[in-house]
Amino acid sequence: MNLTKILAGLLLVLALALGLGALLLGRQTANRPVAPTTAPSSGAASQAAPTFAVVVAAKPIAAGQRLVADDLKIAQLPVAVASSFSNTDALLGRTTTMALAPDAPLFEQQLISGLALQVEPGQRAVSVAIREAMAAGHHVRPGDFVDVFFTLDGKTDAAEVDSQTRLLLARTRVLAYGPASVENPPLTQAQRQQEEQEAAKTGSSGNAARRNTQDAQAARSAATAVLAVPLQDVERLTLAEKYGQLSLALRHPDDSRVPDPALFAALPTVLQPVAGKLAKGEELQGMDRSFAGLRFKDLATGADSKPVRRPATVTQARAPAPAAPLAPPRTLEVYQGASVQTVRY
Repeated sequence: MNLTKILAGLLLVLALALGLGALLLGRQTANRPVAPTTAPSSGAASQAAPTFAVVVAAKPIAAGQRLVADDLKIAQLPVAVASSFSNTDALLGRTTTMALAPDAPLFEQQLISGLALQVEPGQRAVSVAIREAMAAGHHVRPGDFVDVFFTLDGKTDAAEVDSQTRLLLARTRVLAYGPASVENPPLTQAQRQQEEQEAAKTGSSGNAARRNTQDAQAARSAATAVLAVPLQDVERLTLAEKYGQLSLALRHPDDSRVPDPALFAALPTVLQPVAGKLAKGEELQGMDRSFAGLRFKDLATGADSKPVRRPATVTQARAPAPAAPLAPPRTLEVYQGASVQTVRY
């Protein structure tokens, strides 16, 4: 009985001790500062979503407009845009082929390219028909300089002229010859030999030889050449090609000699300026002169030359027409009493 009371007392003391300890621990936890907690991010905890730089239009851009820095800006997009530009350096100075809306990405297909970029200011790219006899035996290559000669046989009905040959255009740059152009030039002889050697090592020499043969055939069958012609000479070239024969003469690229146009009288134009629009002695220049036009007879005979009179065609003499037969004489009988008199008239 005494032992039971002793155990009950010990258990009571232990419970009181545990309660007191819990009370003290609770007070210390309440007095301790609580550190703020942050909610976890919805994406990756330590990495942000990647972005891609794309050049877009900063404002509306018209077709045929030359791009400047104010027309462009760089946008950060969540996805990459295929065939777009990531910086503006490659776009400055380029010209658009279509109108662009603001924030629209720019692509290479929207920019002018090709032979138009090879034409210098004040020039035009003009195509002329060619054949082997008038194109240095098809040895002309894109980028070469040629002299264009003009030949008339004197049999044209457009103007009365003698047969003539003269230099029409000097040191004219060839932009394209057949399918080859300055942007896609044909292979040189050294490049073809190197290609054949590399093809022989890889066992595909047949394809290389076939390609070289096709390139040579394309050059021999070229039907047109594109020339860079000053604007004021375009009408001269087109008239000469229509009524005469052109010949392309190759010249060395370092030979820069050209005729002096001041030594020759200017050809008259088809259209004349309105009276009083030009000062006394002033003539049409540049695009205004090209707009005024040129006659073929003036190109063929010159400004002050008189047209050549062709000899009169000899016609066969006609036989004299036969004389009309004489009408038979008429008679009149005159009666005077018993006598009768016949009168002819």
